[in-house]
Amino acid sequence: MIIFLCVCIAVAILTGRLYYWQVIDGSQLARWANAEHTQSGQVNAPRGNIYDVNGLLLATNIVRDDVYVDPAQIVSDNPNTYEGVRVQLAQKLHRVLTNVPVTTLEQDLSLNVAAVPVAVSITPAQSAQLSAMQLPYTFLQPRTWRDYPQGDAMAQILGYVQDTTNTTPHGVYGIERSYDQQLAGKPGSFTTETDLNGNPLTVGASSSQQPVPGSNITLTIDSDIQYQLQTELDARVKQTGSLSGSAVVVDARTGAIVAMAGSPTFDPNNYGQYASQKGCLNTEEVYMNPVLYCEYEPGSTMKVITMAAALDQHKVTPSSTINDPGYVDFSDGTPRVTNWDYPAGHGKETMTQVLEYSSNVGASIIGHNYLGPQGFYPYVQRFGFGQCTGLFAPESCGSYSSPQDNGWSPSDLARQSFGQSILVTPIQMAMAYEAVANNGVMMKPYIVSEISSGQKVTNIQPQVSHQVISAQADQELVGMLKANALYNKGEASVPGYQIAFKSGTATTQGLSMSETEASLAGFIPATDPRFVILVKLDHPDDIFGGNAAGPLWSQIAQQLMLRYNIPPDQQP
Repeated sequence: MIIFLCVCIAVAILTGRLYYWQVIDGSQLARWANAEHTQSGQVNAPRGNIYDVNGLLLATNIVRDDVYVDPAQIVSDNPNTYEGVRVQLAQKLHRVLTNVPVTTLEQDLSLNVAAVPVAVSITPAQSAQLSAMQLPYTFLQPRTWRDYPQGDAMAQILGYVQDTTNTTPHGVYGIERSYDQQLAGKPGSFTTETDLNGNPLTVGASSSQQPVPGSNITLTIDSDIQYQLQTELDARVKQTGSLSGSAVVVDARTGAIVAMAGSPTFDPNNYGQYASQKGCLNTEEVYMNPVLYCEYEPGSTMKVITMAAALDQHKVTPSSTINDPGYVDFSDGTPRVTNWDYPAGHGKETMTQVLEYSSNVGASIIGHNYLGPQGFYPYVQRFGFGQCTGLFAPESCGSYSSPQDNGWSPSDLARQSFGQSILVTPIQMAMAYEAVANNGVMMKPYIVSEISSGQKVTNIQPQVSHQVISAQADQELVGMLKANALYNKGEASVPGYQIAFKSGTATTQGLSMSETEASLAGFIPATDPRFVILVKLDHPDDIFGGNAAGPLWSQIAQQLMLRYNIPPDQQP
């Protein structure tokens, strides 16, 4: 009986424990058990490529090896001689990894850990050398990296991809950031049963979901023009002693961005080396695209906008005249406005001559007296100022004060008429001139022409934004700009071609006359515009827009004519 009772008690205890492990805590134990012999992970999708308009590869993926060493194993295998082994191994590694100092390698080898990275993204030749040497305690780990074959020529357009061992790769700045979701694709996943050593079991259960590769993106950028623009802009910034500069080429008919450059720039293949460098007058990170992000007072290039508003509202004609003694006073308290060459005056001058002479007096009279706030500000808005273009992020929208803002006065209107007291970006001013070049019709700027994902291809077509001014007013304005180009042919010219442009020399309020924004905006050929070009230099030694920016504008314009085989439109 006693034995029987003991057996019953034991069975009850075992049954209770079995119930506890199987029912009460069963699900948790099952999860723990599965975790010991089941491995799950994420498989990153291949990032999409980026191409230029002609199919040239601008951004792609490459596989490079990282080099790791195992210092802890050195000590374990060589308890009495590990120091000598470290020194010998460091010297052998340095023969291949010449950019890594021997002292750094010795420090890494002295760490008491299982795996230490001593070099990342080594070249294929270095990988082959290390593989052939078969160094003990050393192993190579392949990793996918983003590669930019065109180097710094496309940097501020493309941005870069930030990729570390602990984070998912993601785009930073430029196209890589703005189209990160499309380029990144969709990661895959896997689950498999493993043995005690973590090796997959052939007969074990497994499942996987294949990654979806990222979409390929084709840009409107012409790499040949882009390379020339970037190279010559860098050279021009140095020649003129400028702090920085920017330039953009736009297709006048479609709004497509043909080329876009900033100086200084960076190499996206080694972006970390540029973390301390600045652009945009040393105010912004060099990774920012200055064409989209750097605001400036446009100066006399704004006079074209003022003239467009007056022509469209029939306030003036190209032959209308004003008196320009070199200064003008207003009765409402607006401070006196003077010409850039004050005290020189031009006397009686036509509206065309207002542009030719770049008369501040003429522009302020048109804006202040002829247009007034109700005739001026709607056109500032219609030309796109104070509004982001949406080309890609990050982008500044510019700003200006209007009668609806606190503190506005007629003085603001007078100065804005000739390009002061208003902030714009180079892309905004380029698109304003695009509208003038395109018969008064503004197109939406775009830089991506195609997104391809497997069999699905999405083509981005040119889109009309709106009619800014009438075709008649636009035709009159183009004629005035052509006359200005002839009158100021020393600023910019292209043999065999009629051009239309306006230069700008803006001195930001509070800065000296030597600290100007020198720019030139225009289009070519003037008889049938194909391309709009804007060049801007920040604080050049020669402060005048035509002198500083004109030579580069002329070079790029001539290269565009040759590149696209556009016949001359000017009689010899």
